[in-house]
Amino acid sequence: MASIQISKEFTMPEDELRGLIDEFATRLTDEMQFECNWQSDRCLDFKRSGAEGQINLGDQAVDLSLRLGLMFSALKGPIEKSIHEFIDENIY
Repeated sequence: MASIQISKEFTMPEDELRGLIDEFATRLTDEMQFECNWQSDRCLDFKRSGAEGQINLGDQAVDLSLRLGLMFSALKGPIEKSIHEFIDENIY
């Protein structure tokens, strides 16, 4: 099982950041058929067959963890690149 761990510090207002995470969740749902659910104000779980993860909002950083099953392990590089691009373009 492959995993992806990403942490990004932020200075933007938390409500704006949460909106961006909602946008990211919509992309996960539309493009990769993930089920996304906020478990609390600071924790978004997402999962589908063969992959599951979580986004946690800390006081100064966003932490993303994603575990990929066997089928998705081969796509780890492109998936991680896509996540980094979204984060780098949107979170400050």
